[in-house]
Amino acid sequence: MASGSFKVVGIGAETRDEFFVVPEFSAQEQVTQALASCVDAGGPVATALAVLRAHGHECVLLDGEPAHAVILVRQRDGARQIVFMPASAPEPFFEPKLLAGARLLHINGRHENACRAAIEAAKAQNIGISFDGGAGRWRESIRDLFEASHVRVVSRDFAEKCSGKTDLAEMAAALLRSPARLLVITEGIGGSHGWTPDGVYFHKPAFKAEPLIDTTGCGDVFHGAFLHGWMSGWPLERSMEHAARLAAKNAEGLGGRHVLKRGLAALNLEL
Repeated sequence: MASGSFKVVGIGAETRDEFFVVPEFSAQEQVTQALASCVDAGGPVATALAVLRAHGHECVLLDGEPAHAVILVRQRDGARQIVFMPASAPEPFFEPKLLAGARLLHINGRHENACRAAIEAAKAQNIGISFDGGAGRWRESIRDLFEASHVRVVSRDFAEKCSGKTDLAEMAAALLRSPARLLVITEGIGGSHGWTPDGVYFHKPAFKAEPLIDTTGCGDVFHGAFLHGWMSGWPLERSMEHAARLAAKNAEGLGGRHVLKRGLAALNLEL
């Protein structure tokens, strides 16, 4: 690996996504002509790893066969309606040798048994664990996975359901318990909030996407960009700003990994 790079092992589902931009969503039967379309890869952990790979890091994803999704994107605001078909392959088996040389295990609760095995191996090898808690993805069965993680980047929806709180400060107090070293709660256009156990707090407003085309994958891009900064030793503020900037750039085109199609070097970012 290049100087400054590191290895990340992720466990999660990758998807093959078809995107169609439509004028409006409809609950009625109708035929609508798409204004634009594309095919892209997706999946929360898989996209975060793709972003990390674009920053020069070695990444390994443990998954079965890709799932498939069709995503309707509303033209005026980038909102989405998603129809997906899960993969039919059995849950993959985790082998501890996958973590050889790794600095980070990145999970989101997909493939629960594989995650549990990987967490035990990561603990034995003193490898950091990061958790992606996306909106609509909380379930009680993954609480142990979340509570084993060190770096916790979650949506406000996930944070509220996991903590049982609605106040940000109360959520942070509940979710930043040991072994957590960091908590970030994201709120979409409301920006992101970050805390460390020693009392550091930072709020980063969201950058504006110009134009706003598609919000798919913005949270996943945020995760990958943030992990690059945090694992590279950047301060919390810089890591969150870098992540927010890339997330906004991702929304300026169609597809969950639009920012990678543009190329990070073309964005004139300090990586």
